[in-house]
Amino acid sequence: MISVTLARRYARALLNLATRQNEVERTQAELRDLAAVFARTPTARKFFESPNISRAEKVSFLEAREAKLARPVYGLLHVLLKRRRLDHLVTIASEFEKMAEESQGITRATVRTAVALTDLQTDILTKALERRTGDRVLLTREIEPALLGGVVVSLDHKVIDGSLATELWRIRQRLLQTRVHGRG
Repeated sequence: MISVTLARRYARALLNLATRQNEVERTQAELRDLAAVFARTPTARKFFESPNISRAEKVSFLEAREAKLARPVYGLLHVLLKRRRLDHLVTIASEFEKMAEESQGITRATVRTAVALTDLQTDILTKALERRTGDRVLLTREIEPALLGGVVVSLDHKVIDGSLATELWRIRQRLLQTRVHGRG
């Protein structure tokens, strides 16, 4: 398993190259598609991982697709093939996605609620988060009935918990800490 640190190095180098060649969006889209193929199609991974298939065949396979790929993606695939790390493409693609979004001023956030938010509520929350971060926010909605009510927002490694379940827990903790003095 490739370390995230190593995946970030590849992703950062790829982002620098794609930025210089003004190919960030194309690189991001192609890498996302390739990672999806690798993740859902074991035969694609096995082709590149198999020691029974010669390196020349693998290079030939890549060269046949050179014209269809952005130069940074094609270069990355060659480097990974040369270093026998093509099986790490999914992790590298994930790190590249994060870095590319960050460079484009995009922040991902997740909102969890007990019931589904309406589109209007989602838009209002998204705009509030955009004002707070100064970035464009891509909001993912999740439903978690155990929250009972309110919302929990995860954004930039921070959690804003405004759920009813947490508030009830806090009230319970305060009541348990309260001493009741005897009567009379």
